Amino acid sequence: MAKVNPAFAEELQKYGTADFKACYSCGNCTAVCNLTDENTNFPRMYIRYGMLGLKNEILDSKDLWMCYACGDCTATCPRQAIPGDYMATMRRYAIAHYEPTGLTRLIFKNNPWYIAIIMLLAVILGFFLLTLKPEMSVSRWIFQYMPFEIIHNIGEVIFALTGLLMLAGFWNMVKHLSHYNGDKPKKRPKAAWLKSLKYVVNELVTMKRYQTCDNEEDGFWHQKHNLTRPWFVHWSIMWGFIGLLLATILDFLLKDPATTVWWPSRILGTVSGLFMMYGAGLALYYRMVKITDTYANSKLADWVFLWSLWITGLTGFWVEVVVMLGGNAPVNQVIFVIHVIMAMELVLLFAFSKFAHALYRPVALYMYHQNIAA
Repeated sequence: MAKVNPAFAEELQKYGTADFKACYSCGNCTAVCNLTDENTNFPRMYIRYGMLGLKNEILDSKDLWMCYACGDCTATCPRQAIPGDYMATMRRYAIAHYEPTGLTRLIFKNNPWYIAIIMLLAVILGFFLLTLKPEMSVSRWIFQYMPFEIIHNIGEVIFALTGLLMLAGFWNMVKHLSHYNGDKPKKRPKAAWLKSLKYVVNELVTMKRYQTCDNEEDGFWHQKHNLTRPWFVHWSIMWGFIGLLLATILDFLLKDPATTVWWPSRILGTVSGLFMMYGAGLALYYRMVKITDTYANSKLADWVFLWSLWITGLTGFWVEVVVMLGGNAPVNQVIFVIHVIMAMELVLLFAFSKFAHALYRPVALYMYHQNIAA
């Protein structure tokens, strides 16, 4: 039997949520949510878990990742307990506890440490990048005074460690979500894994579940164009980043900088960059104007993540234009360094930031559908 720990509520609040203890368990949040069904009971049940300190019930939950933070529950809460923000807080808590080093906990709970970590990592990545570009004038100057091989080796070690930690976080998440809370695993029909995989792919491609969040006739987004709705903002960011990552990998494998705008990887990168900047820019705007309650409670990690995406896209287009025009001015070299540092930092901090949900949510959706199919 799980041990009750009321002090856990204070720990959970350090990850960003408001005073969810104001909740008196009326169930209104669960009733208005379009994504709850007979197999899910969020946010109500998970607020109770937080109050009672049932950590494992939270970490073992697939329901955390079923929520898309549409804000309907928050808008209708009679106690202003902000249940939508609470669900986001639990996802941050889960990400931090799947990652084994404790660094993510520090990032989410302590803003000064978060800023210090990302700045230190940026400096290290900057020097590492210069070891890969020894022909640049700034590289030749710096490595007259700094040990080239040591800096290069440190960069490679950091990349290797973050890759291992990403795998460790993923493995911890799968172990938690595989718990059956004392029940025997159900026998699944043949090819159930294939149906679940199709379900996840369909959701990633169409955001069908997310779209149901915006369909209430009396909801804020009902009369808004699809291109401005939260589901499309999320879709643009996700597929824009994936497309850019794929374009970068193709360029690396082909050993070709793709100086022509009509090169396939360059077309993919351009289109993907536009989508990513559009989604990140709109998400930033919504947070600036606090367009709904969902966007009114953004944390520093949210701002840094979105600005990093947008600036990475902007500097990427700058570099693309410079490469096509054959420019090699010092300012262009600086912008290239900024672009690559921010891109590498986004990838390296994947397991240590909210970006991890890009992996965790599809896995949870798959396992959720497996339970339905059983």
